[in-house]
Amino acid sequence: MQITKQHLEFLEEAKIAFLVNVRWDTYFNDHSGLIALRFGPDRDCIRIYELGDEVGFFAQMIDQKSKTPDATAYER
Repeated sequence: MQITKQHLEFLEEAKIAFLVNVRWDTYFNDHSGLIALRFGPDRDCIRIYELGDEVGFFAQMIDQKSKTPDATAYER
């Protein structure tokens, strides 16, 4: 894949968003088709992905009033 001007512009947008919002680990906007992930030991790296087709929209899947499920149920 070749890095384009659109990718670099989105990178700068994500960089600013992460600087302003220090707790964010992901960033996207509605018009670029890209998503940025903050990672690294010092949280100073940004990885950008192009988004593909939507798998599905699953509404009202998380009951805010219920207890947190047992995390061991999801361990392999």
